Amino acid sequence: MSTPIALYTIQNSNRLFYVINFLEGRLGVKFQVITDYLEFNNTTHPKVNYSNQKWDGVSIHPHGLLYENNIHSFDFASLEKDVFSMIFFLLSRYEEYLPFEADDHGRFTSKSSYLQSVDKLQIPYADVLIEDFKNRIKEKYPKIVFQKHNFHKKLTIDIDQAFLFQHKSFIRFVGGNIKDARHFNFRQILQRKLSYFKLQKDPWNVYDELEKKLRQHQPIFFLQVGEYGKFDKNLSIENSALRKLIRRLNTWTTVGLHPSYQSNQDIEMLKMEKTKLEELLGKPITKSRQHYIKLHLPQTYRNLLTIGITDDYSMGFADSIGFRAGTSFDFYWYDLLNEEQTNLKIHPFCVMDVTLKDYMKLRWEHGNFVLKRLEEDVQKVDGTMTLIAHNESLSGYAEWAKWNEVLLDFVLS
Repeated sequence: MSTPIALYTIQNSNRLFYVINFLEGRLGVKFQVITDYLEFNNTTHPKVNYSNQKWDGVSIHPHGLLYENNIHSFDFASLEKDVFSMIFFLLSRYEEYLPFEADDHGRFTSKSSYLQSVDKLQIPYADVLIEDFKNRIKEKYPKIVFQKHNFHKKLTIDIDQAFLFQHKSFIRFVGGNIKDARHFNFRQILQRKLSYFKLQKDPWNVYDELEKKLRQHQPIFFLQVGEYGKFDKNLSIENSALRKLIRRLNTWTTVGLHPSYQSNQDIEMLKMEKTKLEELLGKPITKSRQHYIKLHLPQTYRNLLTIGITDDYSMGFADSIGFRAGTSFDFYWYDLLNEEQTNLKIHPFCVMDVTLKDYMKLRWEHGNFVLKRLEEDVQKVDGTMTLIAHNESLSGYAEWAKWNEVLLDFVLS
């Protein structure tokens, strides 16, 4: 690291140290926290004055949030003058601990987000604030050297249902035909019969093509291996075709857990799903993303930590593109109720295929425009643009026609 930055504060706190840890990782510099003014005044290092005193250095006037140890409602706009407090507010997901209007799945949605209310959700706002903070320091101390990050794209793929028609029970085969007949979807009835009886390849069986195109990009596949339910439709983990697929994916890329919808409220079920996937692959599973982005703080993250998950990829919205925690960079989860930084690393995403097509009602022709706009904003902060796709969308089948080209061309460009 380069020359340390002396940071004066009237008092220490876990919240302040959490923000400092994040900044050190982002900027590649060490912060020397000082609570004695004489020591601060005498240091020859670059200075940040985090107090209301008119002393030397880059000044930030504390809001007070970082010196508290409770959670309460207040005017979030009052944080805008304190970059440290705003970063903490966004990364800790402070607003998600307060009462909010949940959607049908009990989720905190973009409509309840402060960033959405001020039209800043679709930019990595915390990263932008850090860039501004960095520039203020650089302007006052031109010799300081900050770490350089490289922009890159990261594709993650959720496998909710490995196959559309094949390898399912005869009851599901018959039920699907009846459902399609009721909607006069006779073309799909034909497709189902041809696939089910292995006269043609299953439409969602795109794994050969994905391996050829994406092997060098190392996407992460999240597999749903829970019990069958209303929102959990994958094959049983005992199904030989699914087992073969998971083992094959594991030979060329990373496999993570996609906890079932039902397991969100049942840690024993969550633990069982992780164990089954580990037994199949013969190795620990440490990465996870919630099915339906079903994230309830702090319980979901506490459950993941309890079962040994170290990296979560659920930080984003289903109903909107953008940056739920205001950043495109990885960060560690801060447990607000325990007032401590945890060892759970959060990998935020900013766009999901379902969001573009179903929530935003975009046609495939417009999808690339939205992706490019997000890319430009992440490039400005040298961040990581993480996308979620599904094998369905990457198949280009039926309602996903052309979307596979949009998504893959963007990732590979």
